[in-house]
Amino acid sequence: MKRIVVDASVVLKWYLSDEIYGQDALEILDKYVSYEIEILAPSILEYEVLNGLLIAKKRGRFKEEMLVTAVEGFLGLEIEQKDISFFYPDVLFFSESHNLSAYDASYLAVANEEGALLVTVDKNLYNKVKTDLKWVKWIEDFSF
Repeated sequence: MKRIVVDASVVLKWYLSDEIYGQDALEILDKYVSYEIEILAPSILEYEVLNGLLIAKKRGRFKEEMLVTAVEGFLGLEIEQKDISFFYPDVLFFSESHNLSAYDASYLAVANEEGALLVTVDKNLYNKVKTDLKWVKWIEDFSF
């Protein structure tokens, strides 16, 4: 079974599907819930998704009850999350070598250590690594 790492930019589109690439993100979710792929992520994924959903609510993109439904739905997916303390050398390496935050570097570290592709919609992250890290895929370029 194909294993991929997704970052919060992809996961948030599951709940904010009116955004560009929302349908591409939902296809990944569909493959996951139908057990066609496995999704991995660093343990910070929950925090980043919760923060993104809170920001969307504050901006009036959905109501309080939708926030609770989205959070419960996300947590119910039980995405396999890796403790980044085991990957900190890679987090440091990717952060320094590609001028990234530790947050972004943690997704790279998990994908690298697990031998998985990283799928993203984070333009800043993608542009900084696309030349060197061919296993990082822009969501439109990812195929099952």
